[in-house]
Amino acid sequence: MPFAKRIVEPQLLCRHQIPNDEGLLFEDLCAISNVVLSRTLRQLSDLARHACSLFQELENDIMCTNQRVWVLQKKIGQIQQTASALDPKKEAVVSNLEIESKLSAHYQAPLHQQHNMFHPSTRPMCLEELHKNAQLRLRALHQEQLHQRSSSRERNRMTISLSVAPPM
Repeated sequence: MPFAKRIVEPQLLCRHQIPNDEGLLFEDLCAISNVVLSRTLRQLSDLARHACSLFQELENDIMCTNQRVWVLQKKIGQIQQTASALDPKKEAVVSNLEIESKLSAHYQAPLHQQHNMFHPSTRPMCLEELHKNAQLRLRALHQEQLHQRSSSRERNRMTISLSVAPPM
């Protein structure tokens, strides 16, 4: 599911009313066209600013991907050099299970496990906002449940008042 990174709202596109300080009415077509032109230019500048930020983010993502590919290429080159330096006749390659069961030293994978693979600092901003909103909603839901419990307890309580009057 893609997350929304940007939300462009009308107020960011300059679709609000500019206050008229002088209180003058636009009487001629030239004044109206000048106001329309200035508002259109503002909208275009806002749109250009959003496009610029999009392209900057795209460039940053591409640079990050390029660095990762470069590191992977270096690792692959090192592995190719190591593999070409190995002598295949030196190592015993087992062709059936009987010979494998007679060997005393079997291959064991290293038990190294990576920790903190998904750090909160590596999350995109949109995902970070989703996490914050979820925590706020969870707290609000918890408070609402506590409020419902306390109000249901108050409803379940009944007060019986008996007046004891002496018999006459």
